Amino acid sequence: MIQSLGALYLAAAPAAGPMGFANPANRTLVASTALVVAVVVLLAWIGRRSGGLVPRGLGAVLEHVYDWVDDLACDMMGPVGRRFVPFAMSIFLFVLASNWSGLLPVPRFAEATSTPGHHGAPAPSESAEPVQGHLLFETPSVSFNTTLALAVVSFLGFNFYGLRKNLEFRPGSAPGHASRGGIGGFFKWLSHYWEPTPMLWRDLSGVMRYLLVPLLACLFILLNVIEELARLISLSIRLYGNIFGEHEVKTQLIGNLGNFLDQARAFIQTGAVAGGIGYSLMALLLWGSTFFVLCVGALAGFIQAFIFFVLTLSYISHVVAEEH
Repeated sequence: MIQSLGALYLAAAPAAGPMGFANPANRTLVASTALVVAVVVLLAWIGRRSGGLVPRGLGAVLEHVYDWVDDLACDMMGPVGRRFVPFAMSIFLFVLASNWSGLLPVPRFAEATSTPGHHGAPAPSESAEPVQGHLLFETPSVSFNTTLALAVVSFLGFNFYGLRKNLEFRPGSAPGHASRGGIGGFFKWLSHYWEPTPMLWRDLSGVMRYLLVPLLACLFILLNVIEELARLISLSIRLYGNIFGEHEVKTQLIGNLGNFLDQARAFIQTGAVAGGIGYSLMALLLWGSTFFVLCVGALAGFIQAFIFFVLTLSYISHVVAEEH
């Protein structure tokens, strides 16, 4: 039984194969992501049904999570932060569910690819190609495709909120000032890509203004674009690297656990009891290490989900701030 449990976690990177949906690993990843989304939506629906004046069960848990996210958003942005709590909480719940889904043992299914023999009859077992297994479920956040997609959602989200904030018509900050918004708000939002060029234009004068400022404007545009892309890359790589690393450690530990148990059984069957006991003790040590890694993985999954949505809130607070 323990040997079969070790095979449940053998989820190493798939070998090179067909691209797109022709690759079974890609189909499994998409189906697993859809399943995680469905589970999160189902839990949210159950929590809403169990809510009310005095929430109970899952409704009480989700209300505490919502209040926690709301407090963080208000601490960063003030009361306006409540507008972004649903977006941030959706990201948090999905990333958390994706990370924790990797702690569940998921069996493989075998896909035989034997070479047909004469008149379509199966070939002898010696000439058959190796049987390849595919996971029925793959942890979404183990794939860089998923973490990059999440980073793109976050990136588009905080840029959308920043643009919408500048497009809204609002009275001027001082009496007699014109209202802001519309096409002027769009150019104000776009202007953050060449900041602090306007300040240098005001502070410098004469020849330096016309020679130095245009060159610095090109440099600042490049740096600001790189900063935006760095946010996208850092969000995706941070989540992918931490979850994938924990996943690989767990995979190797449980794979070695199965190997030690095989050796212990082989020694005992041949009468070498001492060798069997030695391998059994090593397997027990690996089992304890695996359990510890699972506990660390659960904590790391929560921390990474927390970091992801807090950074998203931080980026939103930057683009909706009045001084931006």
